[in-house]
Amino acid sequence: MEEKKLEEIGLTRNEARVYLALLEIGTTSSKAIIEKTSLHRQLVYDALDMLIEKGLVSFISEAKRKYFKASEPENLLEIFDKKQQEIEKQKKEFSSMVKELRELQEKHEEEQGAEVFRGKKGINSLMNDMLNEKKEIFTIAASDIKAEAFQYHAEFNLPKFHLIREKGKIPIKLIFSEDMKERAKKLDKLKFTETKVLPKEFTSNSSTNIYGDKVSVIMWGSQPFGILIKSKELAENQRKHFNLLWKIARKV
Repeated sequence: MEEKKLEEIGLTRNEARVYLALLEIGTTSSKAIIEKTSLHRQLVYDALDMLIEKGLVSFISEAKRKYFKASEPENLLEIFDKKQQEIEKQKKEFSSMVKELRELQEKHEEEQGAEVFRGKKGINSLMNDMLNEKKEIFTIAASDIKAEAFQYHAEFNLPKFHLIREKGKIPIKLIFSEDMKERAKKLDKLKFTETKVLPKEFTSNSSTNIYGDKVSVIMWGSQPFGILIKSKELAENQRKHFNLLWKIARKV
């Protein structure tokens, strides 16, 4: 057990065996250490040299022969402290590297791209992405409330979505068609929420969400799917389109 512990603080297996042997034997020659550890002579010599360098072994010369002695076990604490210092140094270097890698990732993320999400879980992932972005959301809402997936979403996902959004103080503006007026009134009572409506001709079975540099479009039906596009240019254009509709729309 002691040998394994010594290895954990930085000694090699041979160094640990030689050091423990010296603690048991006391001041002795290399021959006795070789016999005690059953290690090859050269391995013992190499281990002794390293232990001397680490301050864990000292020696005296008598009649042209060297006698080795293990230093106080408390010296092991210095090795442990040194190892801790090295770990802290490595941690700082690694933290710096992580920062550089993150910058590299963010640079990559700035590129345009699109993802497709399918099914109820996929739509839920899109909603979570809006919350994680923590930017104001502009939504051109769907009117296909008869779709099974929409009803499921409205009952189980949207209440939680708006609860988290309110806690995060994430504002949202929604535009509905006239036939969704009652839903618009209900949502308008939530915090950080504004709603408006457009004529019934505005009815659509898809919803569009603009937030940050992203635009997501959700198509409702028995098998809903969504498309998430990351494009600063597209998001800005869609935001301008939304603002134009917002001016035309009326409060409920």
